[in-house]
Amino acid sequence: MMKITLEIDDLDYGSVVAALLPTVHEKLEKDDGSVGTKILSKLTSLSPSIAQKMVNLLPRETQNEIAVLLINKNKDKIVEMASSLAREKGISVRIGDLDVQL
Repeated sequence: MMKITLEIDDLDYGSVVAALLPTVHEKLEKDDGSVGTKILSKLTSLSPSIAQKMVNLLPRETQNEIAVLLINKNKDKIVEMASSLAREKGISVRIGDLDVQL
């Protein structure tokens, strides 16, 4: 087994929200009630483009929290996308898990 660490310095948080927000509404209802979760719950009622603009106006710390929540709640989908991309490139790989933390 190999563990890979990916450090992200610059991220378009609004794009992450626009891409992943529509799939997490049900998952948010079962979450811990953190600031990021509360904001995401409110954003689910907005169109992705408006949610994207709203997130870009938030403080960086809150954007980070929201991005981590969205990525972790969509990790199965992200792992499948990465696996599919590897297969397209002729690489045989099994990704065991994805965990994003601040």
